[in-house]
Amino acid sequence: MSSFDEMMRSSIDLSEIDQKFTQAKQLQNALRQQRKDGRLLYEQWRNTADWKQWRAKQLERQNWRCNCCNQLMELGQTVYLANGDFLLQPNHPTVDHVLPKSLFPKLALDKQNLIMLCWTCNAKKGNRVAIASRMRHEQLKQSFEGWNKSRN
Repeated sequence: MSSFDEMMRSSIDLSEIDQKFTQAKQLQNALRQQRKDGRLLYEQWRNTADWKQWRAKQLERQNWRCNCCNQLMELGQTVYLANGDFLLQPNHPTVDHVLPKSLFPKLALDKQNLIMLCWTCNAKKGNRVAIASRMRHEQLKQSFEGWNKSRN
């Protein structure tokens, strides 16, 4: 193979690499936009009448107990910090996405993907899917047990 042929082959390789890099960047930007869309959808729904009604029903359904640690939850005072952030009491109820909205933006408003956790458990869970799948498994198991009891 001549040096000209090698040079042409290397320029084709670079062109293919450049094209794949551009495609990867486009995919990354599309995923970033989906995540933003999921957060935006949830933020628009949060604190609406429908959200408040769902939250109240879910707290009653869970007997005001955290779906993760089973701690009794209660509404506490919110403490605002100088930088605008806020702190909640450790047992304050929070709405949690079982499968995180940052990783599953299409499930941001899926009520089957939402549960109530105490603030402490919600903060610990973060975006970890392994913990989320265990929680979802427990939630489904509880639903199934409730369904079996209602049939008897």
